[in-house]
Amino acid sequence: MARKVRTLTRREFIGVAATAVGGAVLAGCKGEEAVRVSATPTPAGTPSAALTPGAVPGTVLVNGNVITMDAADTIAQAVAIKDGLVLQTGTSEAIRALAGPQTQTIDLRGKTVTPGLIDAHNHLQLWGTLLTDYVPLIPPDVKTLDDLLARLGETIAQAKPEEWVQGYFWDLDPPRREQIDPISPNTPVWLMQQGGHFASVNSAALGIAGITAQTRNPEGGIIERDQQGNPTGVLYNHRAMDLVRAHMPQPTPQQIANSLKTSEMKMAEVGVTTYQDVNARFAAIQGYMEFWRAKGMTLRSQIFYTLEWPGDLDRALQMERISDEYMRFAGYKFLIDGQFPTWYTHEPHPGISWDMPTWNPDQFKQTVKALHDTGLQIAVHCGGDAAVDLTLDAYEAAMKANPRQDPRHRIEHATLASPSAFKRAGELGVVISTQPQFVRAMGDLPGKIGEERAKRVMATRDWLNAGAKLALGSDTPTSPWYSPHVTLAQSVLRYDQHDEPFHPEQALTIQEALRAHTMGSAYACFEENVKGSLEPGKMADLSVWSDNIYSIKPQDIVNTTIEMTIIGGKIVYEQS
Repeated sequence: MARKVRTLTRREFIGVAATAVGGAVLAGCKGEEAVRVSATPTPAGTPSAALTPGAVPGTVLVNGNVITMDAADTIAQAVAIKDGLVLQTGTSEAIRALAGPQTQTIDLRGKTVTPGLIDAHNHLQLWGTLLTDYVPLIPPDVKTLDDLLARLGETIAQAKPEEWVQGYFWDLDPPRREQIDPISPNTPVWLMQQGGHFASVNSAALGIAGITAQTRNPEGGIIERDQQGNPTGVLYNHRAMDLVRAHMPQPTPQQIANSLKTSEMKMAEVGVTTYQDVNARFAAIQGYMEFWRAKGMTLRSQIFYTLEWPGDLDRALQMERISDEYMRFAGYKFLIDGQFPTWYTHEPHPGISWDMPTWNPDQFKQTVKALHDTGLQIAVHCGGDAAVDLTLDAYEAAMKANPRQDPRHRIEHATLASPSAFKRAGELGVVISTQPQFVRAMGDLPGKIGEERAKRVMATRDWLNAGAKLALGSDTPTSPWYSPHVTLAQSVLRYDQHDEPFHPEQALTIQEALRAHTMGSAYACFEENVKGSLEPGKMADLSVWSDNIYSIKPQDIVNTTIEMTIIGGKIVYEQS
């Protein structure tokens, strides 16, 4: 019987936030110690066994629609796997002929196979922690401030004395302390906007942190104040958030390692086989190392250490370079601005701040140069166009001072770009790691930044036309959607909050979107030769889809399911 496909409603599309979790850096304030891990690094993706002529596969998948994602976008019927690597693709007849008596045969029954999805930007170590330790204050249960305060009050009533209550919210103005204090006069409260770049606290939390009217803003951060100059409890950008976060309980490395088991499985269920955590501070790095040492990883990962403060440079330079098929220390990360209220732009916008980067520009460039000289990648969060240009300036200066071949530095999000940035990024070989699904969550952008600038928001077509390499990811958990299904659909549809296409001239085809989510994301971490396509000798990481995403309507992609996820030739998830 043919599977019935329906279009996801706007309520369902937006409402999946209930399955997501908020995102912000939970650890890594000033005073952290550097982490060093003793290990013998091996190149990421090095095959464990050579493929020899006449080799008998351990597994074959036949009778399917196999999107190989090779240079020609070849469509095959079947794929053979041996020793965790792709042995061959071709017709079902040809692949069956390779099988031996011990070969496992999987009949796809017409289903579609793609290379395993590679999420080029997320923060997976936060996911399980937030699910277990944070109160969700998001739709559909929480739609108004009154809803938020009622739910928060229930949690506070059950909290132990002096126990921090932590929550996250989405589509609301940040609560102020005068709104939180009546329900929590003594219990410290931390409420994080799910995007991760601003938070609300109550008077008890401000008191613990010693934040008063006399407390100066840290460079790159903002303590919001009322007309009398008193803190309102809203903190913008991580340096301001760190003033409170330094006094909050942090998850232990073992707790993070345990939570990763849950969040990895959620990713496996939607076809992700590799993820790139492009924002790992000290506690997260420790948790990943704990997870890696225990050989608990199901998915493959690359992690980037985030430098939030100038003092983080010394710690970054001391980090051990761990690398094997399941985890690799990939490089370094900066956040040069925040989300919309603090985008760093060339012209004003109606947020909290538009002309303030989170780092002093000269110090930022010097630090980028020092990290460029290590030989590893650098990734920079950029929301506004001035942030993108400052980052390109820093990359260009570092590359001129030390002309390494193909450093492949990255810009994360590249939400708004100036007209000159597209060509510059292409010429410098910069990877654009972006998330077009955010178009749906940004509200009335033309009303905020003007129609001319709105044309350059999530401009995936312009990036491709300029020769920049494009990678796609979810930004989990700082996005309401962690599924590649949404990322792919929105790359093609670019629907805004009203189900209307937002500058559809920037849309990708489904073939381009899938390539960016596989080969493009592999390229983003120097892994295009070992994964991202189903070609002989590459890792046998596959996703089996219920429908052919090349032939169904883009809006129906979000309704497809992943029937099976295979990593290194082993089934790590199978739909029951």
